[in-house]
Order: sequence, then structure tokens, then C-alpha cells
Amino acid sequence: MSSGFAKSEVAIELPARVNWGGGWSDTIPYCTENGGTVLNAAVKVRGKYPIRVIVKKNAGKTIRFENVDLRCEDEYSDKCRLLDLSDINDPFLIHKGSLIVAGLINDGGEALDALLDRIGGGIFISSCVDIPKGSGLGTSSIFACACVKALYEIFGIEYDDNILCSRVLLLEQLIGSGGGWQDQMGGMTNGIKLLKSRPGIMQNVTVEYVDMPPEAYTELRERFALVYTGQQRLAKNILCEIMDKYILSDAQTTEILHEIQRLAVLMRFELEKGNIQKFASLLDRHWGLSKRLDCGTTNTHIDRIFEAIDDLIDGRFICGAGGGGFLQMILKKGVSRNMLKHRLCQVFQNGGVEVWDCEFV
Repeated sequence: MSSGFAKSEVAIELPARVNWGGGWSDTIPYCTENGGTVLNAAVKVRGKYPIRVIVKKNAGKTIRFENVDLRCEDEYSDKCRLLDLSDINDPFLIHKGSLIVAGLINDGGEALDALLDRIGGGIFISSCVDIPKGSGLGTSSIFACACVKALYEIFGIEYDDNILCSRVLLLEQLIGSGGGWQDQMGGMTNGIKLLKSRPGIMQNVTVEYVDMPPEAYTELRERFALVYTGQQRLAKNILCEIMDKYILSDAQTTEILHEIQRLAVLMRFELEKGNIQKFASLLDRHWGLSKRLDCGTTNTHIDRIFEAIDDLIDGRFICGAGGGGFLQMILKKGVSRNMLKHRLCQVFQNGGVEVWDCEFV
């Protein structure tokens, strides 16, 4: 537990992540038994880092939370409410969980006012996530990572990326959402990278940055597009279904989880060779495997979107678990994002389907 504030204020801004290969292999218990391999990239969305957290020291003897995107706030003067993680709709579930996993709040005998006296003041946590919930861009895990990171820094607690990653894994278990390590690792480290872990209860994730030729990187930036479906789908139930099938030794599930890791490595190889066309075809292959792994990955709406732009793209994939949120694609050479926007506007008019600007960081 911290002995007191090391700073009066800490602000953290983190990118979102787009997943390209190996997703689900980072999820417990698959990764603890087999290790995981994931290829993903950190992205700004609409010109900014979309996940932002501010932690401040307050003079009072309370803990205050603010959720800017949901336009709500709350104040706590006793530990019982802070330790209550039972309401999945609580807008401050992650705020509370971050205090617990960072080691600042527990169910011991020290009262909250005594704790705040000892550390030198109250705590204020403000958050803003500028992406719709259920986006598939890993925002919940990255937001949790930003909260824990900010708390560690304001109290001068030493940490590294794997400590942050493990704290977020624990937080997600506490609040009942489950999850793996690729989202927080994808958001806390910039760049396009291959993330790997070995079997074991402690998942120490290594980061290998993809070394692309400059002209290939430019081509990828120009041809990559992100499209919002206008629909939301949360990953928790999908995760449970897939891991249940794995635990029950479903042969197809186990085979696909192995194959998508192999695709992640192949994608890295093709990117480093500068072959964006081959990378696009591997994304398409992964899309087919994802639909076999979970039939809810796609739906009529998503199928209609891909059908409407089929002649404009060479590769397609979902973000996150699929079934809603964002879609990602590699445009054909010579096709611009404006051409993609025009087509989607023609077909879906005001249906909420739109291209979002994004850039690799």
C-alpha cells in the first residue's frame, strides 16, 4: 500500500488498438496452458488519443469519480460502496476496481477517512473515452490500464508493462468481464507489434515491433480504413462461449485458436517483406476462421456492409469480438477513404454506418 502522494496530478492519454491476428489466444485459460500470439497496432481515432484519465490529489476526505463521456459523477466517504463491484451497469466500476488492484483500497480495518489522512488527501479520478462502448477497439481494458497507470504514478509506485497488464487482467476478473492481455498491451505500447506469451499462470508478454519498409508502411496507412457499423456488441458473452468450447476440448475451437496464431506470425512476415496485398489476403483468411470460431462474429448488417463495398477492398476483418462495433479493411490500390465514404453513404444513408479517421501511432 502507498505511503502517500508523490505528485499532485497525473494525466494519461492512450491510443486504441486494432487487432489483426491471433485474438482469443491471449485469453485465460487458453494462454496460461498454451501461450498466446497476437499481432495488433495502436491507433489514434479522429486525430486524438481516445482514452484519457486524470488523477488528482484533493484536500477533502473523500474519493470522487467523474465519467466525462457519460456525464456523471459520484463521491464516496466510506469503503463499502467503493468495494461494491456487483453492479455491471455501474459507470464507475473500473474506477473502483483500479483503486483495488493498485493496492490502495482493501477490505481491511482502516476506515476511508483514516486512509486518506495517512496518504495526505482525497483522490479524484476523471475519465473520458471518445469511442462508443462495444467498439471492439479494446477501450475498456485500455481505460482500466490508464487508471491503474495513473494511480501508480501519482503515488510513486514502481511498475512495468507486465505489472500493468496483470493488474488489468485481475481487475477484469473482479468486475466479471473476463478478458485477455492483448487490449491493454496493444494500447500501452505504440506501434505495430507481435505480442507473445508462454504457457504459465503469470503471463509475461514480450513485445516484438514489426520492422516495415517505409514505403510499405506508407501504403498500409493509405489503404487501411476503419468503419463503424452503428451497432454495439459486448465481448463478455462471446469470450465465455469460446473458452467454454476450448475447456470442453472442442476440436474445431482448439484447431482454430492454433491456426490464428500462425496467421499472426505470417502477417508479420508479409508486413516486414512489404507485401501489403498478401497481408490483406491473410486478414480475409482470419475473417473466415473467426466466423467458424463464433457464428455471432458476423450478422446480416455486417454482411451487408462488406457486400456493399466488396469491389473497393482487398481484405476485411472485424475489430474485437465482432457482431458490431468497428470493421477494418484494406482498400484496393487507387481507392480512397472518400470513395469508401461515398459508397457507404449511398447504400446506408443515415443508418449510422460511417468511416472514422484513424492513424497508426
